Amino acid sequence: MKRLSLITVCIFMIITTALWAGDFAVYPGAKFDEKLTKDAIQMSAGAPGADMWNVEMYMTKDAFEKVCAFYAKIGKEYNMPSSPKEMKLPSGSILRTQYYLFGGAADLQSAKSWIKVQNPLISHKKVQILGPGTKSQDTGEIPGVTTIMHMKRK
Repeated sequence: MKRLSLITVCIFMIITTALWAGDFAVYPGAKFDEKLTKDAIQMSAGAPGADMWNVEMYMTKDAFEKVCAFYAKIGKEYNMPSSPKEMKLPSGSILRTQYYLFGGAADLQSAKSWIKVQNPLISHKKVQILGPGTKSQDTGEIPGVTTIMHMKRK
């Protein structure tokens, strides 16, 4: 009987953990950035579905890995099929991105809340496509800054 109770409790805990996923929390020490938020909203204006989302941009000087470790504890890591996790910038630095879903969503389309963690900061207003001939000054790159773009369904 004790064994059956223990098994039942274990199964309940596993199911509860699988169904529950944390909600977005601002990374400790990250600061909301109104200018970056406005730039992100302007850049996405007119894109299909853009009016379905509230956007918030946060910045921190903490390392990309440290920010990702924080969000890996409360969200589900998501790999964007059409986007590489790393890309070499004209400056020679590496642009790194990682997505996290919240609330138990399986993908971005079904998510009510998700984030994109990125390092370094790239100005949304200055560059839309990184390609051959793009210069460092064209990207608005700010080394040592990790951004957190939070998207929440309206």
